[in-house]
Amino acid sequence: MKPRVLVFTETALALTETFIAAHCRALRRYDFTLLALSRSGDHHPEVERTVLWNNPPGRRARIAYRLGFCPPLERLLAEIKPDLIHAHYLTNGAFIRPFAVRLGVPLLVTAHGHDVAVRASLRSPYALSFALARRALVRSPARILPVSDYLRGRVLSLGFDPARVRTHALGIPLPAKGIADVASAPPRIVYAGRLVAQKGIDAVLEAFALVLRSRPDAQLHVVGDGPLRPLVEAHAARNRGITYHGPKSPAETQGIIATARLFTLPSRELPTGHSEGLGLVLLEAQAHGIPVVTSDRTGTAETLRHGVTGFAIDPHDVSRLAQAYLTLLDDPALAARMGAAAARHMQDRFDIRHCSANLERIYDGVLDAHGAGATP
Repeated sequence: MKPRVLVFTETALALTETFIAAHCRALRRYDFTLLALSRSGDHHPEVERTVLWNNPPGRRARIAYRLGFCPPLERLLAEIKPDLIHAHYLTNGAFIRPFAVRLGVPLLVTAHGHDVAVRASLRSPYALSFALARRALVRSPARILPVSDYLRGRVLSLGFDPARVRTHALGIPLPAKGIADVASAPPRIVYAGRLVAQKGIDAVLEAFALVLRSRPDAQLHVVGDGPLRPLVEAHAARNRGITYHGPKSPAETQGIIATARLFTLPSRELPTGHSEGLGLVLLEAQAHGIPVVTSDRTGTAETLRHGVTGFAIDPHDVSRLAQAYLTLLDDPALAARMGAAAARHMQDRFDIRHCSANLERIYDGVLDAHGAGATP
């Protein structure tokens, strides 16, 4: 019988949480149970999930859970009988920790990025309860798996034991069909992601305005939603070269990305501490054979080989960002070479089959240590 890992997240599954669905589907030597407290739409129905509450829990139930008390969850965990628990996001890991302790199973937590930036606040009961729960998580034997070396540094700054913090990128499923024909693609830049300052959409719009001075035929396609949507819509209304698609499904987003000459996501770290842990969409674009222009800050710099599969640029330097765009727009052959190199880079480093096999070896080590009586 295969050992069972309980994959935990508070809500399952958001439209953007393709990585959790992919994590579950890619496991081979382990069975999984995807457990959530409540639903978040009916996205990714191909992955079976167990949900504790069909409706969002009330305030009292949420508070009790975050304080480590939830008899219905205790009973459900006892029925599932997992060999280990793997939580996505530090927040979920911190809150599920006491339940894992009482169940007597080891805990692993994947840190993705924004979860590392949550700060204590007396004005936010959630942030305050998380700060208290995270303090206990720091002292616990749980293994923390940040998705990039950059994020590992951020996690260590919170006080976690370096011996229990190991970088592990979840990887992505590679497209079944061949790579995109970048050389024949129109002079099109694609951005896909949340429309927030952290991801640099404002810098993309400024850089594109500079690009148009020498390439009036250039196109910018934007996919996503968020607080900066009015800014994008205003630019699109003034400039026929900008197409705003709004939020799209993962499959629709991939289809738009595959039409690009280049993909961009110039993320930066905000004063609040919010930043990009890795940037899976950068991996997905490169897997399609699309060169990328991204940030040389945060975890995005670890997604590419600068000058080989794309360019990593200071996200605050709009003129350099525009020049990187023009380099690829003006030289289709270079874009095609970089795109082909990008696809090979994804096969070598971020193929989810290899990443998942590595994750299962991490599980093996944790279970071996747990069975030997060592702190996992």
